[in-house]
Amino acid sequence: MHHARATLKEKGYRLTPQRTLIWEVLRGAGGHLTAEEVTARAQHTMPEVNASTVYRTLELLVGLDLVVETHLEGNASYYEVSPEPSHHHFVCRECGAVEHFGDELLAPVRSELASRGGAVDEILVTAFGVCLECRTGGPGAAAPAPRA
Repeated sequence: MHHARATLKEKGYRLTPQRTLIWEVLRGAGGHLTAEEVTARAQHTMPEVNASTVYRTLELLVGLDLVVETHLEGNASYYEVSPEPSHHHFVCRECGAVEHFGDELLAPVRSELASRGGAVDEILVTAFGVCLECRTGGPGAAAPAPRA
């Protein structure tokens, strides 16, 4: 169960079969899933897993920094295993594609805040716009793309 097993145990949480399964669903996704998508995938393996168990587990995993919750479109929350190193998201409003970008682009923001006396420990960014393919009519232009 990757580092999640150690983190849960260290923080005094039980490693239940449901938590293990939900973690494995997220790890196996390789991208962003809604709670509903996590529930559906978990129920393929363990039909008795219900949505409230998934939501509680996601809340716990987010609280332990094992999972990141992101708002990529509308009001929906998307979940993914916390990346190493951390990253941010660019969401295309045309095709829905999600691209990642690293903290290095935010160095000027960190620098500016530090010069003002701020002690930044985390920056979370989701940028919205139109991707290059949609702007130029490339191969994936305006066709719905799977979330990354």
